[in-house]
Amino acid sequence: MLRISSLTDTGLVRSTNEDFYLFSRDYRIIIIADGVGGYDYGEVASRIAAESAYALLENEFDEDNKLTVEDPIKLLNKAVVFANQKVIDMKVQKTSHQQMGTTLTCIYLDDNFVYFSYIGDSRVYHIDSEAGQIRQLSTDHTLSQNKLDRNLHPDLHAHANHVLTRMIGGSNSINPGFGKYALKKGDMILACTDGLSDLVPEEDILQILLGNQDDMSVCLEALLAQVKQEGARDNTTIVLASLI
Repeated sequence: MLRISSLTDTGLVRSTNEDFYLFSRDYRIIIIADGVGGYDYGEVASRIAAESAYALLENEFDEDNKLTVEDPIKLLNKAVVFANQKVIDMKVQKTSHQQMGTTLTCIYLDDNFVYFSYIGDSRVYHIDSEAGQIRQLSTDHTLSQNKLDRNLHPDLHAHANHVLTRMIGGSNSINPGFGKYALKKGDMILACTDGLSDLVPEEDILQILLGNQDDMSVCLEALLAQVKQEGARDNTTIVLASLI
């Protein structure tokens, strides 16, 4: 059995919420998107991307809510590419939307694995409650992550560290990140936009989740409270799933 709980919040600085998310307990799907700050119509891009990806995915389930394809990762990648094309199509149709873009993270969970595909820096975490450990499963598509991967000096272009190197709507051709990770009962999967991950360290996220794991709503509210204590400079969206 899978429990899923979620929240989204505009934060203390932004006037609009450019995050968008969808999930289905029946299909075991989670989708989150973060419209790119500083670009026009980020909230439009995030909604189009998330809804397009969900529409493609839901067509691959039978009447018993079972996935009809053998390779979930291939399907999730297809959904991300499809979402990118839908955002590109909107940009072609509306000249006012030329600069819009978004991150996109698509997740599917069965009883044994979590599968994910993504563009951008909306993260996927695995929490092993039994071992008391948290692991970031996705790898940010950002300039700062590129510097880490290439062993470049952290001060190089420091002002642009959070610039995305890949985003939905940025190009006709995209290369999603993807992966799968083993699950067992009691594990949690946390998907979030950078409104959480930029402000709250992994160890603090872990301690909040472990301390409130019997009530997922309390977990989410506690995480949001921590974000606001740190200034909540951005929109924050968090989706938490637990395998029980």
